[in-house]
Amino acid sequence: MPGMRPETGGNISRISRAYLNLPSVARFMISGSHLPRLTSALLLAERIHYALVDLSNGSPTFTGCDSLRRPLQGHRHAYIFCQSEPDSIRGEITGAIVYSRMGFDPKDQEAFQKLSRVWGPEGLEVNLSLQGLGSREDFAEESPLLARSRCWVSCTPFLPGRHAKRTRAGAAKCDERGLQIGGPEHELRRLLALAGFPEPLAVEPVGFARLGGRQVAWREFLRQRTGGGAAKSGYGFRIRFPEAVAGPVALGEASHFGMGGFEADGG
Repeated sequence: MPGMRPETGGNISRISRAYLNLPSVARFMISGSHLPRLTSALLLAERIHYALVDLSNGSPTFTGCDSLRRPLQGHRHAYIFCQSEPDSIRGEITGAIVYSRMGFDPKDQEAFQKLSRVWGPEGLEVNLSLQGLGSREDFAEESPLLARSRCWVSCTPFLPGRHAKRTRAGAAKCDERGLQIGGPEHELRRLLALAGFPEPLAVEPVGFARLGGRQVAWREFLRQRTGGGAAKSGYGFRIRFPEAVAGPVALGEASHFGMGGFEADGG
């Protein structure tokens, strides 16, 4: 509104960034002499994250914290997704998408422009080239991560953040649907509800991703962040909603670093 000055708390404007019409998606092309496979997506996303934090001088969009180091609420900060083309030979990473519901302000956009390389697995250089900035809708046809669909399938392992519950006698504690409380599907459904998605019509387990023309088990993916302790078990699912929903669909531990990612699977 003319003459209206935004109130600020920390470094985050309290007026909606959507009102300012900021881009919410940055798309990068990735190149190099020896590209990492999608199984190393967590490590590469982590390196991209650190680079963006540094290049933006600690923008809350990338740190996930305000100027007082308080965590932002509602998963508004950036998600980093690595992508592999369906016809890739080894399932190598050929692109990356950075998404934030907050939108990217000029300082964030400047960081994207400066981002040109990171060090990938085994100390190999990975080059990044910014291909475009825009809204989710601008890239929905190019990326199955950002499409609209009723059906979604795991492209990176879902890492539950809770442990499955059991009684003192060792029996599984189940909900009214018969799902073990805290188990992978129960946790997936809980997080979908918290994120505002409609209740799925069906959730089916999927045992692998398809990379470079072959089936790759979830255990082959890197599943813990640097210094994060033992790797968590990874799971895959196919979700069918009663209506089309917009991506990205990313849930569970390390989802801001590309884990628990789903791609549109049909209409």
